[in-house]
Amino acid sequence: MSSQSWREEVLALSPSAYLHVSPDGWILDATGETRARLGLPRESLIGRPLMAFDDPGLRLGASLAERLALGEPRPQQPRTFETDTCRVYPLTDGNVAIRLSADARGHRGVLRRLVNRLPIMVAYVDPDGCFRLNNRAYQDFIGLDRDALYGRPVASVLDEASYAKVAPRFRRALAGEEVTYEDRLTLADGRTYYFKVNYVPDFLDGEVVGFFAIIQDISEYGAMIQLLRDVHTGVNRSDVGSQEIIGQLLEDALSYLSLDIGLVSRIEGERYTVWWAASREAEIAPGATFALGDTYCRLMLDEADVFHTTRASEDSRVNGHPCYRQFGLESYIGIPLRVEDQVWGTLNFSSPRPRPKAFSEIEEELLRLIANAVERVIVHETEIVRMRNERDRMADRAMTDHLTGLPNRAGLEQHIERLMQARESGAPPFSLAVLDIDHFKAINDTYGHDIGDRVLVWLGERLAQCLRDGDFVARTGGEEFVIVMPGAQAQQAREVVERVRANIGKGRVPVDDGQAITVTVSAGLGEQRPGEAFGELFRRVDTALYAAKHAGRDQTHLAGPDA
Repeated sequence: MSSQSWREEVLALSPSAYLHVSPDGWILDATGETRARLGLPRESLIGRPLMAFDDPGLRLGASLAERLALGEPRPQQPRTFETDTCRVYPLTDGNVAIRLSADARGHRGVLRRLVNRLPIMVAYVDPDGCFRLNNRAYQDFIGLDRDALYGRPVASVLDEASYAKVAPRFRRALAGEEVTYEDRLTLADGRTYYFKVNYVPDFLDGEVVGFFAIIQDISEYGAMIQLLRDVHTGVNRSDVGSQEIIGQLLEDALSYLSLDIGLVSRIEGERYTVWWAASREAEIAPGATFALGDTYCRLMLDEADVFHTTRASEDSRVNGHPCYRQFGLESYIGIPLRVEDQVWGTLNFSSPRPRPKAFSEIEEELLRLIANAVERVIVHETEIVRMRNERDRMADRAMTDHLTGLPNRAGLEQHIERLMQARESGAPPFSLAVLDIDHFKAINDTYGHDIGDRVLVWLGERLAQCLRDGDFVARTGGEEFVIVMPGAQAQQAREVVERVRANIGKGRVPVDDGQAITVTVSAGLGEQRPGEAFGELFRRVDTALYAAKHAGRDQTHLAGPDA
């Protein structure tokens, strides 16, 4: 089978990135969107084994290809293996073809939504001269929708002469050079325009993987493309933290707006708290708080949209404001930050110096673009905090008795494990007491289980009132409670337990008819011996509890040989 024929066979099956692979997993040829899917050109793939790549789709494809190579597909009835990321086809030459899907949505969806807000035309062109991203302004101008443009050669939207002029500039951009030019170009439909264009290479690990094309006035695009670079970096690199992403966005905006202070702040009621800051004046530390009414953000929130001033001293809206009187900020522009349709905080930039020119619509749009990116970071961090809190709550519930709120048996075992580890490191011994409510079944039978539950809750509260600092109490099931007393020898622990029993005996539990009942408890008590496992200690103490019950209840027995 010729090189051309295998490609035709694969392309007839499905379009994407394709590899012609030997049964033992070596790449014989490649075609399709290899750069978009694998970040490598065809010639860099040929002659390499699939397992040399970290790409999970390729590794899975190698495994599927090996499985196919074990069988003999019948003519006209090829078998295939398919997953969400790849499909493997047997070919008539005895080799296999692997199709790797190239998802055009993914992380570029975030970038597309951001660039769609821009009033200028923005496109992203890959090394093969095909579109990989076009914002709405570009789509409207060309007259084709996003899907029609994706993967389409740039040459298809220009006439032949115009493409001949821009092709050398493409090559310069793909070689890593930033290209700026003004020229008259004719579109494929015959329309002719005079464009101001800038090509900005996009680097990944030192290699150019494409370039951004910005079509607009050359004086207005600089900060926006830098912002796109930073947003692109932020949404595609897991090794970039929130502080770095937002810090870079604030710095970029300060440079473009010619201002000195950039803040992302949290609004809670009438309190204004700085969360992220960039300042070319006095340092502003995250965590600094102010009364919301003492900031220009109060005025901005009243507007519920972008609010700005360039000469506060001459602006009647702000020249009497506490923020101007205290900080003397002459220039300000800010916008609310919203999360789940609620005001979360504000994004604002300011300076003590007047701004020479008014804020333009382009600059307002830039502010909205940055706010969109910041909101995304906030949502991401909020979700992480929510998941951590939920995990902690679930862990707490797993360790807590739902009725009394005390630790349960699992919580007791976790506490004992820590004590046993401390003992191995030389910590003093601890004592263990097991308490059981006397005649609890009779209470349930006489007054009902609701009153029985009330007794359990009441007893848990009384126990907590009598313990020393550092003592631990848990409900381990039914009417049984366990007290752990770190550092207490048997005699000292007995004094604690007797104090507990006396406090319980003095109390009365109210019942619904206005009466009250008296509760007593029996207890077994023992001190942990050197090297003694918890299970052995618990059995000794439980035996002492049984002896206390057998001896008449409402008393404490020491576990042998502590008695």
